[in-house]
Amino acid sequence: MKRKIMAAIAVILTFSVSSCGNLSRPDPNTINKIEDESSYSPRRWHYQDDDTTSDEESQADNKIEYSPEEDPEKFIKATIKNMTLEEKIGQLFIVRADALETGYDNKTVNDDTIGGVTYVDEMMVKALKKYNVGGITLKEKNIIDEDKLIELTTGLQDNSKYPLFIGVDEIGGDNATIANNVNFAVPLFDNMDAVKTAKNAKKLGKTIGRYLVSYGVNLDFAPVADVSEDSKKIGSKIFSDDPLTVDSLVEAEIDGLHESRIMTAVGHFPGYGDDNADGEDVPKNDSEWDEIMDNSGTAFTTALKKSDMLMIGHILLPEVSDDELPASMSKQVIQDKIRDELGYKGVIITDAMSAKCITNNYIKRECAVNAIIAGADIVLMPYDLEDSIDAVLKAVDEGKISESMINKRVERILTLKVRRGLFDDHSSDNDTSGEDTVSSSAEE
Repeated sequence: MKRKIMAAIAVILTFSVSSCGNLSRPDPNTINKIEDESSYSPRRWHYQDDDTTSDEESQADNKIEYSPEEDPEKFIKATIKNMTLEEKIGQLFIVRADALETGYDNKTVNDDTIGGVTYVDEMMVKALKKYNVGGITLKEKNIIDEDKLIELTTGLQDNSKYPLFIGVDEIGGDNATIANNVNFAVPLFDNMDAVKTAKNAKKLGKTIGRYLVSYGVNLDFAPVADVSEDSKKIGSKIFSDDPLTVDSLVEAEIDGLHESRIMTAVGHFPGYGDDNADGEDVPKNDSEWDEIMDNSGTAFTTALKKSDMLMIGHILLPEVSDDELPASMSKQVIQDKIRDELGYKGVIITDAMSAKCITNNYIKRECAVNAIIAGADIVLMPYDLEDSIDAVLKAVDEGKISESMINKRVERILTLKVRRGLFDDHSSDNDTSGEDTVSSSAEE
């Protein structure tokens, strides 16, 4: 039924595009608003935990001479040394593609029903050079068909000085941005509660990964390790109401995605359960830390060892932290618990900062600052990109965030990009060893 409905919509959209000649770039002012507003070849090395450099490294030339294949650690350090402060801060953000279309207002950018960039124009090129964001997430409104998606992802990478994470929400079933589009000849899987076995979960990940990589996507915001609290009401994104089963299936899907060269961002630690971040209020878990880890936290056991990124949920944990901030912005959760106690070394990414429960309850421009201070490496989908970056710059200027803190975040991000081959695939036209291509001032 879903595909029939989508097919009808696709016909209408195709007719509309051919009539207006707008190449699927809608004018947000002409679109009616909805009434209801309510394999891998892993390179082995360790992350650098200190901010000191050797005399040899400190004397590195301005021009990077290290290869990401031959000496990845020195390549990363030299790249960071040659980046401006603004470029480094830009790497800490994965944004909606529409955020680069600076002619759009924030309401249009963050509304999945209006706007919808489907190719890279001059305005977006300027935004990529200005902000140097670390990645882009694509929504349904950005994805028309196979050719246009490849054109979009290629255009984004070709116009970015540093290789981009390009991610989608391709979980499966009802939550598959690409598979539910009738213009794509890819398998459409059942919802996650029908997966049942590790074999099926690995097949799911491997199949989804194969078509994502063919379209220029390199990151899937999956799998979901949330555990249902009601076996009769398991959500479409959730594998099971049993933490051990969820952990097993998450591990298998990660393996499948990795075999297809797709990075994973497992969410939403420590688990929303049957709740989500779409409501007016921030979800809350009143359990103590040990109880959380014995229950929903168990589902993340393997993810902490295997996932490229760990997505932190917007969840209040009053028995764990007393800062009255959700886990995504709490230093007591991210640094003290996830980094120090659980020993997670990978990239930590927040859930979307444009979520209603965040924008309704916190000062938008302060959210990115809070998340970075807390220990997050990447801020996902800030409501206002320019305002968020300005807030981080101001926080550095005021001493709330040290540049060494920024450097450590960027090191984790670039380490992942190098390890997963993003620099290998990046166009030589965007060589980071050359002169700066943005007009921002140098860090020193």
